[in-house]
Amino acid sequence: MKKLFGILAFLAAALLLTTGIIFYARGYRPNLKEKSLQGTGIVSIKSKPQGAAVSINGERKGTTDLDITDLSPGKYKIKITKEGFSTWEKEEEVKKEAVNLIEAVLFPVAPSLRALTFTGVVSPLASPVGDKIVFALSGPKETAGLPARPAGGPNGSPRGEASGKAGIWALSLSTSSLPSFFVKDLVQLASDTKEFSFSSGEYQFSPDGKQVLVKLADQSIFFLLETSKKNENPKEVTLDVDKIRQDWNQKASSDTKNRLKSLGKSAETTASGLTNLAFSTDKNSFFGLTADGLVVLYAGKPEPNGSKPPKIFNLPKAEKYFWYPDNKHVILVNKEAISITEIDGTNNVTIYTSNFDPNFLAPWPDGSRLVIATTLNSSVSSLPNLYAIELH
Repeated sequence: MKKLFGILAFLAAALLLTTGIIFYARGYRPNLKEKSLQGTGIVSIKSKPQGAAVSINGERKGTTDLDITDLSPGKYKIKITKEGFSTWEKEEEVKKEAVNLIEAVLFPVAPSLRALTFTGVVSPLASPVGDKIVFALSGPKETAGLPARPAGGPNGSPRGEASGKAGIWALSLSTSSLPSFFVKDLVQLASDTKEFSFSSGEYQFSPDGKQVLVKLADQSIFFLLETSKKNENPKEVTLDVDKIRQDWNQKASSDTKNRLKSLGKSAETTASGLTNLAFSTDKNSFFGLTADGLVVLYAGKPEPNGSKPPKIFNLPKAEKYFWYPDNKHVILVNKEAISITEIDGTNNVTIYTSNFDPNFLAPWPDGSRLVIATTLNSSVSSLPNLYAIELH
């Protein structure tokens, strides 16, 4: 009998210990004052760049990356700072048995500006898929508009020599940490001839960014150019232009419907009252314009772990909006000011203030820089040049 009681006591103790471990792992801690077990939560904080100071309700907790455990349920003011970078602040609600994952992006307060071209470009246009920029060169100069030589080129030689003929050019947006601008990154799509002036034409991208439709200035003549190579014999499509545009419009409309359908009924309902829809690069979120002129953002996965349902936010007022490539931020363009905000409208950080073309902006695919068109030295050229605002 004693042996049986011993076994039962052992099993009871093991069960009690196992239960205690499970409750502890789920964040429960003994509250001696109230003589009870209290559920707690965890805040896991990461930042880009790392090594940023973290404070909760004004109390310094350490530096990122950082896990803060045993937090009682409630709301906490979290502040993340790093010298030379923007401050991140937000109120987060902690719930018992839950982990709040925070991934804060800190942007430089004084980003550097790198010239990508140096003698002027005409009508720069970013691809709808974000992989290249098309622009025109209108001057006869042998080096007009070519990429500037990055510092530190081998033996001081230019990286990416190319002909400076007037025409239409495409610049590939590399995802490398530093611009390379080898020949493969710069392609002359079509050269001006005595008969056709491509550089003064109007152009638009196909939905997939693989083609550009060019309408020659003062002429009802259209050409279809491939954007990945030089078009030695540009294809005239004047007779087919209506069909091409119709196909492109149908493709864009079909893509939009399919993306909304994949996001569910709530996304389709939200989008039904919006125009000028723009999808994030992962296609999980979009923003659009309401009839009242407000911009509404639908976040299909508002949290990093995707555990919370979709949310709808009103974005701060701006003249132009662009998705930042991380899908968690939106670029706001106003007169002589560019800022980046989180998708919920918080942590709106001013990135650049000066004169620039508000109709053109191209984020680098990895988010490391923003390409703008501006004129810094009008004594050399009245045309704008392409500049990269370095963010990383």
